[in-house]
Amino acid sequence: MKRKNYGMILLALLAAVFIGYFVLYISLVDATNKFTWFWLLAGIAILGWDGILVWMNVHGQHFPVWFRNTVMTVCGLGLLLFVIIEGIIIGNGRSMPDTGADYVIVLGARVRGVKPSYNLKKRLEKAYDYLKQNPDTRVVLSGGRGPGEDISEAEAMRNYLTERGIDDDRMLLEDASVNTDQNLEYSMKKLSSKNAKVVIVSNQFHIYRALRIARKKGLSQVQGLGSAVKWYTAPNMYVREAFAVLKYVLCRQI
Repeated sequence: MKRKNYGMILLALLAAVFIGYFVLYISLVDATNKFTWFWLLAGIAILGWDGILVWMNVHGQHFPVWFRNTVMTVCGLGLLLFVIIEGIIIGNGRSMPDTGADYVIVLGARVRGVKPSYNLKKRLEKAYDYLKQNPDTRVVLSGGRGPGEDISEAEAMRNYLTERGIDDDRMLLEDASVNTDQNLEYSMKKLSSKNAKVVIVSNQFHIYRALRIARKKGLSQVQGLGSAVKWYTAPNMYVREAFAVLKYVLCRQI
């Protein structure tokens, strides 16, 4: 009996953490990221399941052994798969590229008016450092204009790097893309060759998928350079990315 009660308490606490994180995220960021609602919905679902268990416990009801074993097996395998995917994502995000690349491709992120968002600024800081250390490397700035943006993401990135002393003739703008696939597809048209040495700059959670997409599209010499995110956005970003990687693998997009 005690084990079951402890399990119900743990489920209730887990639900509270999920719902609490949802409230924290929309309070500190916003609710425009659709995946953010996963935390609220998952928390409600866990509470519902916990309620069923409590009711069954009170009325002396039990699930059949085969059902409990099946649920535990599915949950265990799902958790194992999630841990493996996250390990791959984290490992690739922390890798460091070689020096001397022909091009750096900076993948776009949200622009607030005309200013880069926090995530985009962090990407640009990484790109800037690499460009300063590798003066012969050119940079492709990739990203169109989205809702709430006064200029394209590519234009905002150019302004940022220009203010920091990067010569305009080193920058190539790709300002039509609206997602990662298009970022890379359109950026590749700016390259002199698919055999060029390329470094893709994005946030750490995004590097693995970006590299897999680039290789699938034909880039043969490509590495990643990842930037960090704010601590309170990391759970949302990394969990969302795990689902995105799984979707891309199942759909054979990477």
